[in-house]
Amino acid sequence: MAPFQGITRENQNSPVEPCAKKVSSSSAGGQPERNKVIGTDRAVQPKLAFSLKGKELDRSVTLYQSILQDQINVGADVILDTQFWHSVHDVTFRMAATNPEKDDCPDSSNAPISTNDSKTGLMWQALPSFSSLLLGKISCKIDRSSPSYDILFMLKVLEGLNRFSFHLVSNERNHAFAQGRITNLDDLKPSVSSVPLQEFVSAKLTDKLEQQMHDPLVSRSRCLPLWCAELMSTCPFLFSFEARWKYFQLTAFGSSSIQHGHMRDTSGNNIATERSPSFSRKKFKVDRNDILVSAAKVMRSYARSNALLEVEYEEEVGTGLGPTMEFYTLISHEFQKSGLGMWRGELPCEARTDKTHIGPRTVVAPNGLFPRPWSASVELPSEVKNRFHLLGLVLAKAIKDGRILDIPFSKAFYKLILGQELNIYDINSFDPELATTLMEFKALTCQRKYLESCSTKECQSPSDFSYRGCTIEDLAIDFTVPGYPEYVLSLESSSDNVTAENLEEYVSFVVEATVKNGISRQLEAFKSGFSQVFPLSTLQVFSEDELERLLCGEQDNWDFVKLVDHIKFDHGYTSSSPAVINLLEIIQEFGCHERRAFLQFITGSPRLPPGGLAALNPNLTACSEA
Repeated sequence: MAPFQGITRENQNSPVEPCAKKVSSSSAGGQPERNKVIGTDRAVQPKLAFSLKGKELDRSVTLYQSILQDQINVGADVILDTQFWHSVHDVTFRMAATNPEKDDCPDSSNAPISTNDSKTGLMWQALPSFSSLLLGKISCKIDRSSPSYDILFMLKVLEGLNRFSFHLVSNERNHAFAQGRITNLDDLKPSVSSVPLQEFVSAKLTDKLEQQMHDPLVSRSRCLPLWCAELMSTCPFLFSFEARWKYFQLTAFGSSSIQHGHMRDTSGNNIATERSPSFSRKKFKVDRNDILVSAAKVMRSYARSNALLEVEYEEEVGTGLGPTMEFYTLISHEFQKSGLGMWRGELPCEARTDKTHIGPRTVVAPNGLFPRPWSASVELPSEVKNRFHLLGLVLAKAIKDGRILDIPFSKAFYKLILGQELNIYDINSFDPELATTLMEFKALTCQRKYLESCSTKECQSPSDFSYRGCTIEDLAIDFTVPGYPEYVLSLESSSDNVTAENLEEYVSFVVEATVKNGISRQLEAFKSGFSQVFPLSTLQVFSEDELERLLCGEQDNWDFVKLVDHIKFDHGYTSSSPAVINLLEIIQEFGCHERRAFLQFITGSPRLPPGGLAALNPNLTACSEA
């Protein structure tokens, strides 16, 4: 028996007396028309009202959701097994009462979802992409009455919840602190584990996309079926990373622009092939002692070209892949030097013992590089703007030519590259200490708003407002960006210092300066340079972690079996040769610094390409000297 087969009609004179009429599950469990319930200017007056156990049901959810929630509320062990689906759940319905006074205005139950909590100041709209999700919309041309739309909508919401789990839980912790359910500021920062993106991949959709891209006509015309573009722009997480990589190459560069090197999928198959030797190449000489100047000249001349760049150094012999890879490595290191005015934490690091330490002038950025803020009231130095423009050119050309960079960007900077908007919670990825303080201040302001709106005697007085045992005034915080005293925040109030009354204003200004207005001009310069090579929007099929993998390769586990599988043995050597075994045992003992130096020596780059050892092209080769 279907679970909704016990739906009966209530007698108008006796609401609890059902008639004998039965409704099938197909008509009773249908999805409500979301566009008529949420986000309309005028709500549609319902004709029926459904009740479960005497309680009228919310019309914005399905009967299935209502019954499931009822089971949870009564503490039942809800398992979607045969017992649940074979049980009878009695639902009654009656004619909905009409209210003429409400005909001219939306029903409160059908009003658009509010994204602003007026008591605590929690703005769901501050979380990227959630405003569209809450309004029940996804940006695709699929008919909303199609079952496929509902499935995609559900997957999009689940993926969004997973991707922004830290933001969402942090937001809820703020709410709990404001209401007194959390009393310790140390409990505000959550520990969240996200579901691996691989869990969202559809093998069937991935295979279907692969088939389309292997079509010779599609590869030559770069004209994929509409569903490919629609799903890739709406739900790229449904496809494997390897499939999206090939889709990106096809749409951004065409079939003739396959990247250098190999990257293997989980089956060990190559997903990129070496360009034809006849493909055009541009050779140029650079000055090893003035890499940035040489890079600027090269990029101005050849960044837009489809030809591969090859490097040779002045007064040195040799050209080809090795010197070219080293060129991109040297550029990466130059961009990390302090004194450029580009990054947060631009301080010398002579005392660092970090194995990845490059030089005494390297920017201190243990959580990755992120642009330093520049006040909008001062002109951005032209050299800073030019460097971000050059950085955009270099990154785009490196992706197009399949080169690996050795530059540790923060996750937040990758989000900016992908066109995502940042908020207070993203600061945690590059400056955890500042993020913790700002989130604690934000929680205090939310608590203050809640207490001011609370009329019960049990509520604490807003006058007791304090931060870790002392008043905000005693902290002696001025209106400048932390770490950048020259960046003075504009202030409407007369006070020069932060007080309990203007704490919310201070938090807002610091966030704006750190991830929005203070870095907007640098970001525009970067995007301007990048877009000269290929459209930045084509990268949006990747996540920030995947983009880091494309740009900077990956760290591979160099165990004995993997080394043997991916090293070519030549000139009489085999995997069982004593000299080979000794070499592999030594390599396995390398630490991070030694491994980077070894890779730098043999390939020109201290990092492996996407795909690890298997993706090296040419392969590592064991042979004797001639």
